[in-house]
Amino acid sequence: MFAVHSRSTYGCFVAELGNKFPLELHNTMFAAAEELFDFPTETKMKLTSEQVFHGYVANPPVRESMMLNNATSSPEETQKLRNVFWPNGNDIVREGANSYAKKLAELDKIVTRMVFESYGLEKNFDAHLELTTRTLSLIKCREHHETETNEGIKSHTDKQYLTTILHQNRVRGLEIKTHDGEWIGIKVWSNDRIQASVHRVMLVENERYLVGMFAFHDGTIHVPEELVDEEHPLKYKPFNNREYAKAQATLFQQEISVKAFCGITT
Repeated sequence: MFAVHSRSTYGCFVAELGNKFPLELHNTMFAAAEELFDFPTETKMKLTSEQVFHGYVANPPVRESMMLNNATSSPEETQKLRNVFWPNGNDIVREGANSYAKKLAELDKIVTRMVFESYGLEKNFDAHLELTTRTLSLIKCREHHETETNEGIKSHTDKQYLTTILHQNRVRGLEIKTHDGEWIGIKVWSNDRIQASVHRVMLVENERYLVGMFAFHDGTIHVPEELVDEEHPLKYKPFNNREYAKAQATLFQQEISVKAFCGITT
C-alpha cells in the first residue's frame, strides 16, 4: 500500500512506498541514468521527440535530461532507450524502465484521485485519467565547482505539468520553499517520493542524478461548473496543457504564470 502524508506547511507531500520500490529497481534506474549520460552527445541527440521538453534536452552547463513521452502506456517509448543506446539489446534497462514507470503511474493515480475526492469531483476522475499521459524523466545536473554557486536547478514551479514526482539518489539536493520563504532540504530515499510547489536542486558532490515522472493532460482543462458561483467566480479560461508547455518553452529562463496564460481579467 502507498501511504501519503500531507505537508501543507511545505507545499509538498511525502509518500511512503514500503516495498513497492525494491532496492534492485532503484539501483537499476540510477545505474542506467549514469550510463546513459556518459554516452557521446551525438548519440544522446538521437533520442528525439515532437513534444517540447521531451527527448534529449541539454541546458549547458546546468543540466541534461532525457524524457520519454507516454512511458506508462506505450512500451515503444522505453524501447527507444535500447534502440538508441544499446542496439544489440539491453533488456535489463528496458524492463526496469517499464516497471519503474508503471509504479510511479500507480502513485500518481492514487494522489490525483485524492485531489478529485477532496473537491467532491470523483465523477470527473475517470475522464481526466483517460487524457493523462506520463513522461519518464532522467536528469543529470552538472558538477559543482568551488568557484561558483551550488544551485544546480534554479528555483521554479512545474506549472506546465499536472504532477511532478522526483526521486533523488539518497542525497539532500532537492529543496522545498516554505510559505514563509525558508528553503528546507528534502532527503529522499529509495522508498520515498516528493511532489513540490516551489523547489530547486542544489548540487552535492558525486550525486548528480534525478529520476522521476511528469504528468500531462492532453485535452482541454476547465473548472467544473459546480465549483463556480457568485462567491467563487471563474478566474481562468479553459486551456490546453500542451499549448501551455509550448508557451513556456518559448521563454528563456523565465516562467509564464497560469494567470498570464489563461487568466480572466476583470
